[in-house]
This record gives sequence, structure tokens and C-alpha cells, in this order.
Amino acid sequence: MGTSGPRCLVLVAGPVIGLHELGIWEAFVTRYEVVNPQTVYDDEASFHSGVETTAERLTIDLSADVVVGRVEVAEAGLGAIADVSARFSGAIELHAGELEALALLTMDADYDEHVFCTGNGAALQGACLLGLAERCESVEGLVGYGGMSREVPWPLSEAFMDKHKREGSARAITGHGLKD
Repeated sequence: MGTSGPRCLVLVAGPVIGLHELGIWEAFVTRYEVVNPQTVYDDEASFHSGVETTAERLTIDLSADVVVGRVEVAEAGLGAIADVSARFSGAIELHAGELEALALLTMDADYDEHVFCTGNGAALQGACLLGLAERCESVEGLVGYGGMSREVPWPLSEAFMDKHKREGSARAITGHGLKD
């Protein structure tokens, strides 16, 4: 898989759906090494999204991208996912795909150079609590680096990411969101 920028771990529905709705998924997966956690792949393989500007329905099927090598699917072990989950208090609520992505990024040496891309504020804050703030990238930033500049929805923007990274970094100082 060829890359011309950071290696990406694209998380959950937000980035995957957003890139499809923007019409730049194909360009994105040819410019970056895209890895989806197994949980995300399983959930997104048949996801249907309503495009807001029309009544059109968008079907997302990542299996063809996996078959030809444009997308890699990675599975974190249940123990690694449980270990990451156990680090958070009830103040941070993460979905299974987010926990699996964070487990891959923190506990699997194969993903030490990958970045975390999400449109979920709690997931960004959780990444900061785990010391991953410098490895978080927004969809807006990634499409800009890749020469695909587009206006993106708020949860995929640099401003959204910066807001939640600031909040997550403040939480990291106080420990709010982590178990003792």
C-alpha cells in the first residue's frame, strides 16, 4: 500500500461516512494507508447514510477496498481492549470501535506511527488522556495534506479537533476521566 503522508487509523462512522459523502474516499485511500479496527469494519461494511442535501441514500461497503489492499483491517485482542477500557472512568464514554482503535495505538507496536482520526469529541479526549494528543489528526487536516481540500462538517474539522484536544489535555493534567 503506497502512502504519501501519515499512516492513518480511521475510526468509526464519522471519518468513513464523511469521506464518502464528500466524494473523496477513493482519493483518500490512495493517498494514505488507511486502517480500520475490526469492530469499525464490521459495523461500517453495510452502513447506510442519508446524504443531508438530498433524499439519496449512500451505501458504504468497505469490503472491496480491503480485498484490493486500499484498506487494512486490524483486530486488537479482547485483553488489550479491556485494558484500555479499564483505564477510563465513567467520565469518558467510548464505543467499542474507539476502544479497539485506542488499544491498537497504545498496545500494538505495528501501529506506533499511525495517527488517530475521529469525529468524536470523547474519543479525542480519551486519546489525549492516553498520551496520544500529538497523534490525532482531523479529516480536514488530512484531506488538506493530501491535496483534496474540502469544506468538512464540524465534527471532522480542525477546530473541532483542537477544541477536544485542549479539553483532553486539561483532563490529562487533572486526571479527570481516568481511573485512579
